[in-house]
Amino acid sequence: MTGSRTITRRSLLGIAASAGAASLAGCNLGAGGGQSGGKASATLNVWGGVPNESGPDDMCKAFMDEHPGVTVTYTRYVNDDQGNLKLDTSLSGGVPIDLYFSYGPVPMFKRSAAGLALDLTDKIKAESDFAALTPDADPLSNYVLDGKLYGLPAARAPQQVYINKSMLDAAGITLGKTWTVDEFNEVARKLTKPGVFGTLTAPPLARPTLGPNYLYAGGGKRSNFGNKVFAEELELALRLQKAKIAMDRQTIIAEKLQTFSQNPFIAGRVAMLIQSGQIIRSINDTKGYPHKFATYCMPVPVPAGSKGWNTGQIGDQISISPKSTFQDQAWELAKFWARNAGKYMTRGGRLPLLAGDSTPDQILERLLGPQRETLYDVASWKSTLFETDLKLPVDTIFTAGTEISTITGKLTDETLLGDRTVSSWVTEATRQSDAAIAKAGK
Repeated sequence: MTGSRTITRRSLLGIAASAGAASLAGCNLGAGGGQSGGKASATLNVWGGVPNESGPDDMCKAFMDEHPGVTVTYTRYVNDDQGNLKLDTSLSGGVPIDLYFSYGPVPMFKRSAAGLALDLTDKIKAESDFAALTPDADPLSNYVLDGKLYGLPAARAPQQVYINKSMLDAAGITLGKTWTVDEFNEVARKLTKPGVFGTLTAPPLARPTLGPNYLYAGGGKRSNFGNKVFAEELELALRLQKAKIAMDRQTIIAEKLQTFSQNPFIAGRVAMLIQSGQIIRSINDTKGYPHKFATYCMPVPVPAGSKGWNTGQIGDQISISPKSTFQDQAWELAKFWARNAGKYMTRGGRLPLLAGDSTPDQILERLLGPQRETLYDVASWKSTLFETDLKLPVDTIFTAGTEISTITGKLTDETLLGDRTVSSWVTEATRQSDAAIAKAGK
């Protein structure tokens, strides 16, 4: 399964990138300008969305310690629409950028299709420890465009279930290493009480069941929303919401909890939350988010009869600008970053794709922070992240991806608000998405 010919540059022309403008916090972390040991030094300008203090500063310093003739300057951009727009504009213009990060395949492929990313295929194939990241690896662990690779992923971003352990213990619930959707729903029901929802949202069914390219049918020529699992997912969400086991959509929208999902969980308003590692930073921030319970971790529940695909993705794609005058040095930094992500980037809530020389215990120590024995049930985190089968789907079709996300997001809100039926959701999601796919393919 390579999928190397499914994504095409033509199909990407219709994709509006999930964007971002940079809140710039550029920091030159080292000396090294001028000459070093008689050889001309290089200055590498890196743009990324992770705050400097959450790993990039230490990563850059470690690289410079090993490469005294190179200076690395890291500029933080905010990974939102304005920040990504700023990065795209800077890459296209005269701003010196040697290496940059994209967060998700859609913005990376848009930049690649626009000629803003170097072809890294041969470079990646030449590194034995990157064998799982090549275009012909099975299963895929990297994103392929026209049979080529334009990014080196440095993180895996699985989703997991965060659980309030105090509530779990009070209910007398004991969990295994994995669970089904029905078991999740039953636990959520038991954890529901006045003032507390058992879960923020219903568990997903479509992605865990269908895996890669779950939004598409016919090899990407049309949408897949006629598959019954999409309707079943919505019907489950409506049932849990009606029973007040899951939070109502009106509150989620009003409080912007799609973005700030950590708020009700840490505040004890919901007992369980399905989310990626980004909220670990909030849990660790006991001054900004004070709480007295430990967080228990479980895998995303598996729907009956499914293969149990996780709902997260491969992340932190490192690309090199073709305009860089130090492409060899930039590649050395890209390799160093990917191999040492477990050592320097985990404290920002980022799980490395390559463990490097870090053990699971060391990665957990850095990921969960110095208060881990108080803030987390560490054993459950180790089990979920390292002892169970985390299958991350790697999509190969993205035609009209941003448009489809907007279409389905709006229709889902309308359905969960009671303004649209599930059958109407299926009809409209299919009609509008098929039209967007057809338009993008022209």
